[in-house]
Amino acid sequence: MAIWTIEVLNDSGGVKSYAVLAAPPEVTQGGRPVPVQSTAWIPFDYVEPGDRGTATFSEAVYALFTWPVTLAPKVVVPRGFTEAVNPVARDLITIEEMGRGSMSTVPTPGAAPPDSFSIFTEADFPADGPVVLGMSKLGNNQSPTPVAAFTAQPHVTFDIKPGARFHVVEGRYARGKVIDIAHTPNAVIDFTGKEKAVATVTQGADGAFTVVYG
Repeated sequence: MAIWTIEVLNDSGGVKSYAVLAAPPEVTQGGRPVPVQSTAWIPFDYVEPGDRGTATFSEAVYALFTWPVTLAPKVVVPRGFTEAVNPVARDLITIEEMGRGSMSTVPTPGAAPPDSFSIFTEADFPADGPVVLGMSKLGNNQSPTPVAAFTAQPHVTFDIKPGARFHVVEGRYARGKVIDIAHTPNAVIDFTGKEKAVATVTQGADGAFTVVYG
């Protein structure tokens, strides 16, 4: 399993805060793309000039199921329920039941597309209700944190293909807060094809980011 490290170096001359995000996975339903929101994952708050925040993590991912939440920028996605999944093993998670404070899932290996995991929403819930699916990851905290989320529908299968790209943005963000990456200046880290790598992201005095791999 790939192990990656992201370092964020503050060379701006002032105290700064940052957040690491995972690039949205490819999500499809019946072959059609599904809109996905990225959420703040690893925060580095109040980094002094010349200091850095560092996080080391693996490519491991978790299926996310949570409610109630209506996805929009600045909304915080609850941690909800998570289930470890293996895209290499092509795991499919079937959500059989959901209720207040509980969820029942059944894993099936080999039932998802290549390099993907799938979520089948067998459970009944309102089609227009605030139920969200997605993906979580372990970062620099002890439990999986939401990194991507999309609106769920009952009685369908969603295929989720994780990637190896990440973003660093400036600012203070709670874990799970939806961030509009398309309209937020950010650094892009791409670990594709790298089994073990370190990416150092430096913010200079002009506010721009540079990325160096080691």
